[in-house]
Amino acid sequence: MKKLILSIALLGFFGSFAFAQQALNDEQKSPIFYFGAGYGFDYGGIGGKIEFLPVKQFGIFAGVGYNFLSLGWNIGGTFKILPDKRISPNLMLMYGYNAVLIGSDAYSKRYEMTSYGLTAGVNVDFKIGRKDKISAGVFIPFRSNEFKENHKRAENDQYFKMTPLFPIGFSVGLNFGL
Repeated sequence: MKKLILSIALLGFFGSFAFAQQALNDEQKSPIFYFGAGYGFDYGGIGGKIEFLPVKQFGIFAGVGYNFLSLGWNIGGTFKILPDKRISPNLMLMYGYNAVLIGSDAYSKRYEMTSYGLTAGVNVDFKIGRKDKISAGVFIPFRSNEFKENHKRAENDQYFKMTPLFPIGFSVGLNFGL
């Protein structure tokens, strides 16, 4: 329940910031909705994302996908630094899934967990054509202590093999403007 309340509060904060900056995006030449598919936190793992731009400089998004353990999701906002350029760097802040621990050891002891928390980062939109874009990003996830402790137990298990937990994440996706 706390996660849902935090998610709604985050969207409300970003929404009020966007509307305070400029009127609704009625006369904007670029799209105000994007639908896309990709890989990364903002796509929920391997999945899809919808983004709404109430103003040129600001977007609100939600992503849902498969994170190799379960359904992954994220909601958040983007601040477009150069919204009218073909290449636009963006600041991003989101809440949702930001790590997954999967596996088991020789004795069937399970290590499975999804971490939920804030993730901050930057991405770059490369506009292709008049409405579409390719987005690529780098993110810093803020993982829960519970997840970090579970990960450490898995690392210390001599019978368990796993890939390292990276301090950053990446994303890439193709988004179609409407």
